[in-house]
Amino acid sequence: MNAPEIEFADAGWVAITRDEGGRVGVKPVRMFELTEEGVTALTKNADGLMVRDPHAVEVIKTDALHTAKLAWMHKLMGVAERCTTSEALADLQKIASWVANWQPGEPGLSLAGGDGC
Repeated sequence: MNAPEIEFADAGWVAITRDEGGRVGVKPVRMFELTEEGVTALTKNADGLMVRDPHAVEVIKTDALHTAKLAWMHKLMGVAERCTTSEALADLQKIASWVANWQPGEPGLSLAGGDGC
């Protein structure tokens, strides 16, 4: 196995994170490690050493819109784990599809025949 490559991240690199409480977040990536397994965000620990970010679940380079969409998809995955009915899962699928396809300027999502308000 080859040694990992440490790279400085340029603008647009972000980590989608999930903490111990299951909360999803987004933070910029300054440095990352590139290995055969993929990309891992690095963060500075209390001793000043760069170590793997324990909360990063995904590291990508993208724009703000796609970062927000990806973070919301991770949040929806957490909701899906708690769904108990097929109706709830169907609504969640509609929400996920809307999030994935939404573009700025488009109207909001309406479920159950609502008016979108």
